[in-house]
Amino acid sequence: MREVFNLLLIGAADRNVGKTELACSLIKKYKKDFNVIGIKITVIKQADGKCPRGGEGCGVCSSLKSEYCITEELNKNKPKDTSKMLNSGAARVYWLRVLKEHLSLGVDKLFTQIEAENGKDLCYICESNSARHAVKPGLFIVMKRKGSGYIKDSCKSILNYADMIVTFDASQKEYDISVDSLRFQNNRWRIKK
Repeated sequence: MREVFNLLLIGAADRNVGKTELACSLIKKYKKDFNVIGIKITVIKQADGKCPRGGEGCGVCSSLKSEYCITEELNKNKPKDTSKMLNSGAARVYWLRVLKEHLSLGVDKLFTQIEAENGKDLCYICESNSARHAVKPGLFIVMKRKGSGYIKDSCKSILNYADMIVTFDASQKEYDISVDSLRFQNNRWRIKK
């Protein structure tokens, strides 16, 4: 398992629970003082064209032709999570799509590439649940919806690793924590007690 203590990993119990909003808030907070790198990691069970969410799908799974694919987001104006991170002020934003059985390989290649292109003195903010199986971050938080007990499968398997569970109230667009309680100091993410 790769240790990346300058990484804040944000997971989610469900879709639309404010993880991108939180990531973007933190990018805006730290972009002036640190070289903030945004990351999204999508773990694909099978590259066979079937959408894990049902329906037609977006083509992400079916378009993967190897064990992993690393792309850099260059467009700030799309509605994608990676575009939102870039628009919030991240120096660069990367998206790793990786087959589940090659997660460790994909994560290693991702961080090797990022460090080769940007150096090692970086502040990482990443959205992913399953990445926690391959990386030990400085801080791992899981977002959940206020009043909901639902937890998707990819979150159930890593929930016990969470340093903090953050509740998002969608009607108020509020978290049960302050962004200021998540601190990046001395090249490591921490929770301010």
